[in-house]
Amino acid sequence: MFDFLLSNRFLIPKLLQKANLLYEAKKFAEASKLYQKILHKDANHFAALANLAVSYFELGEYANAAEQLYLVIKKDYNNPWWHNYLSQSLQKQGNLSGALDEGWLAVSLSNGAMEHQLNLAYTLYEISAERGVEFVIPQIKKWYEKYPNNAVCKQCYKSFFYDKSFIRSEAGYVENLFDVFAPDFDTVLGELEYHSPQLISDCLVEYFNEKKETSDLRILDLGCGSGLCGKYIKASFPDCKIWGIDISAQMLRQAQQKGVYEHLIKSDIQDCFDSIGLNFNVVISSDVFTYFGTLDSIFSAVYNILDSQGIFVFTVTKNIINDKDYFLTTSSRFIHSEKYITKLLKDTNFFTIKKEEICLRKEGDKDVLGYIIMAQKM
Repeated sequence: MFDFLLSNRFLIPKLLQKANLLYEAKKFAEASKLYQKILHKDANHFAALANLAVSYFELGEYANAAEQLYLVIKKDYNNPWWHNYLSQSLQKQGNLSGALDEGWLAVSLSNGAMEHQLNLAYTLYEISAERGVEFVIPQIKKWYEKYPNNAVCKQCYKSFFYDKSFIRSEAGYVENLFDVFAPDFDTVLGELEYHSPQLISDCLVEYFNEKKETSDLRILDLGCGSGLCGKYIKASFPDCKIWGIDISAQMLRQAQQKGVYEHLIKSDIQDCFDSIGLNFNVVISSDVFTYFGTLDSIFSAVYNILDSQGIFVFTVTKNIINDKDYFLTTSSRFIHSEKYITKLLKDTNFFTIKKEEICLRKEGDKDVLGYIIMAQKM
């Protein structure tokens, strides 16, 4: 017995160190094997138990993850992250009631921390898409009663209970969503087959190559996010100067690392125009107007900040649900009708050069349809 204990005393720390290095490198399959070895020697080793649970989750082994997470929660019930992971694991297995219960526990135990509010919002949306809105209504009402002033909760509530006076997303919702999303943004969008930045760049290449006016372009990227549009545009127009505007500080940090922006400004895009102090040849916006219903004031501000015959290139999500100009869906995103966008451009004194229906990205196994539009200031 003494030899066995002595062996564990020296062996387990070495195994844990190696497993943790693999875990941090996201080599979860290799890490999980070492955590299992540790637990074979010490079934109560908490670090191995917890990291094995998360490794299973990252590997998509949701039944194994849930089994381990129940053991972890017995030892550390008040940590909201274990309930967050368990919520997602149960949802993946079809235990939707359990997923909602655990998502709610994560929010409650964290005292309403934003990461857990966002996870609950996604869980409610995904379950409603699978089982229908009525299945999640009691949970949404319960949530809103406790957190009526939380930006995420308010946005989600408005998404399920249509309110025509709700004409734009809560600024706090958008800021917190992208602050949380920023570190994995480029990777996740790649998995969703998100090509809008490349398509916007292609539009500009086609237009300006015909005009042979590609030097010293001044471009404003509205809602620049992590800088995906800037990356593509700078590759095609190396002499251009790009300004980026975004509400998320974490997204701006990602954009800055790409090294393609002349200036980056943290601002709500509706509040940024008066403070910039110069005009642009081009204004672009990729998948940003999905957080706004009415676009009148934004289009007018874009018109005013463009040089004579300046170019406006953007994407919008197509309203395939009803005949409203814009509509807030249960995904907490706005969709817009082609008729509304066409009329708005005309009323704002833009001439439409190009309008093409495209797949903006994937959402599960479904295509999210929208338009890429190029317009010129008249």
